[in-house]
Amino acid sequence: MRKDFGEKEAKEFRERNLNDTRYICKFFKNYVEQYLQLHEDSEAKRCVVLSGQMTSFLRARWGLVKVRGDSDRHHALDAAVVAACSHSMVKRLSDYSRRKELEQVREGFVDVDTGEIVNPAMFQQVQEHFPNPWPHFRDEIKLRLSMDDPALLRGEMEKFGTYTPAALEALHPLFVSRAPQRRNSGAAHKDTIYAQPERLVAQGGVTQKVPLSSLTLKDLDKLIDPHRNEKLYAAIRARLEQHGGKGDKAFPASNPLRKPDSGGNPTGPIVRGVTMVIDKLSGIPIRGGIAKNDSMVRVDVFTKAGKFHLVPVYVHHSVLGLPNLAILGSKDESEWTLIDDSFDWHFSIYPNDLIRVTLKQESRFGYYAGCDRSTAAIHLWAHDRNQQVGKDGLIRSIGVKTALSIEKFNVDVLGNRYPAPPEKRRDLA
Repeated sequence: MRKDFGEKEAKEFRERNLNDTRYICKFFKNYVEQYLQLHEDSEAKRCVVLSGQMTSFLRARWGLVKVRGDSDRHHALDAAVVAACSHSMVKRLSDYSRRKELEQVREGFVDVDTGEIVNPAMFQQVQEHFPNPWPHFRDEIKLRLSMDDPALLRGEMEKFGTYTPAALEALHPLFVSRAPQRRNSGAAHKDTIYAQPERLVAQGGVTQKVPLSSLTLKDLDKLIDPHRNEKLYAAIRARLEQHGGKGDKAFPASNPLRKPDSGGNPTGPIVRGVTMVIDKLSGIPIRGGIAKNDSMVRVDVFTKAGKFHLVPVYVHHSVLGLPNLAILGSKDESEWTLIDDSFDWHFSIYPNDLIRVTLKQESRFGYYAGCDRSTAAIHLWAHDRNQQVGKDGLIRSIGVKTALSIEKFNVDVLGNRYPAPPEKRRDLA
């Protein structure tokens, strides 16, 4: 919202964020030291916070490339690097940094793309001070970050000869764990309140004031009170026809339209917008009008006759009571399916709940991202938000009405998945 945002303001912004990061790192370090019970044989006595410089240094030393934009798996890469770092490595890097020898050290790194070593003598020193954690460390990390097929992963790992048969059997691909957002708060409705004159209540229509520059000739049939504003609407039509029906050309800021007087002369005030009827709108009645629903808290899943039905639950239902209308692939709620005792209840789906949808030809597995009211389809995040799956890692428009099954899973912090236990339908209050 600042009018001016130059280098000085950007620097202040960065410093504020860095201070916040330092604070939370210090807090979390103390928290771990206070509550984490180490194994009785552990030599570690304290928690060490690795700086971004340290993890970046070790990634480069061990030939690991971090690409944030591909997916969320880069967090696992950093976790593996931090886990493989020792106290002695932290001290050595601090010594190099203090003596300002970091650039020389980097000359001893192997270029990941070309395999070139600029300084062989420094390479030997770096190998001694920052050795690979174990043989094939880099290759193993790359495999663990990229392979989703358990059998293929175990087959590739077996080639290294460092895993026992029992350890290989226990291996499973990386899976990103996310916390479900099971809260009932949020905005009950959008800020804009659409007027609804009494004559439009029956058909659910609402009115909205729109700028002249957005009008087309087709919109003229939707304008309010054509008899009261006959001369004004005639002037608007004439302008649009003169400019090929394009409102932006017919009503530029340099040539505003003035309201005609009783004689048809443009001597009245400047007209910048008109009120017209827009499509049916479902939402919440507010102060004589209607506001669109805002936050969808969850989707409730029912079945009947082998078909799935989704009931969207919004924040305002905490006051109105749980809804009983299932989406029918239309924006008009008057056409939706009424849920009664003949429907079977299954479960509620909140944002970031792990869902598997089995269709006739394929299966979709991911974290719930949202529901489309107009198509009765849901959207799922790929577990790692892999950009190759879809834009931003989102699997869009999965039709569920004729799905063979919809399953819900719980995920622990380590990514282990378990079928969700049976649940009752809960209120929002």
